[in-house]
Amino acid sequence: MVLGVGGGMLAASSAGAATCDNTTLTPSCSTSVTFRVVSGALGVTAPPSQSWSTTLKGTDQELVDTADASFTVQDITGSGGGWTVTATATQFTGAGADGNTLPATGTLVYAGSGTDEASGTIPGAACAPATTCVVPTTAGLTLPAPVRQNGTTLVNLFDAEADTGMGTILIGALSGGAPAAWWVNVPAGAMADTYSSVITLAVSTGPVAT
Repeated sequence: MVLGVGGGMLAASSAGAATCDNTTLTPSCSTSVTFRVVSGALGVTAPPSQSWSTTLKGTDQELVDTADASFTVQDITGSGGGWTVTATATQFTGAGADGNTLPATGTLVYAGSGTDEASGTIPGAACAPATTCVVPTTAGLTLPAPVRQNGTTLVNLFDAEADTGMGTILIGALSGGAPAAWWVNVPAGAMADTYSSVITLAVSTGPVAT
C-alpha cells in the first residue's frame, strides 16, 4: 500500500513485525501472551442443625423450623454448567427406648415460605456479601417438596440454569428474599418424645431436568 503525504510518497509495509526473541534488537517485534484460568470447586454449606418444638393438642400440626435455614452454594468451576442442590433425610426416630417414629412420608416438607407450607414460592437468591456473582435462574424447581425420609430419595432444593449461579450464592432469607424453610407435620396421635433425623445436602453439576 502507498500513501501520499504533502507531495512526497510514503510506503507502508504490509509485512508483520518480527517475533521477539529476547536477544535481537529490532525497531519492532511481537510476542505471544497466554492467560490461564484454573477451575475451582462446586460446593454447598448449611446450618449445622435445625429444631422444632410443640405441645400435643389432639390435632395435626404444621411446624416450621425455628432457625434460619439459608444455605450457601459456591460455584467457582468456571464451567457455566449450572447446578442442583438436593437433600436426603432419614426417618424421624424417638430418643427413648420405645422405638417411636414419625411417618417416613408426609412428615418433612421443604418450601419457600415460613408462613405457608403449601406455598409454591421459590427461596430468594443473592450474591454473598462483598462478592460478585451471577445470580442463579432456576430451571425446573417445583415447591413445596415433600421428602421421603428413607435416607436415599433425593428432593430438589434449588437449581441454577446454565451460565447462571456462578460465584458464592446465598439461598433463603439471608439473601433478602423468601426463606428456605423446613416444615414438620406432626400427627395428632404422635407419641411424646424427642425425635431426630439427619438431612444431607449435596450439590451436583447441571440444573433440574425439565
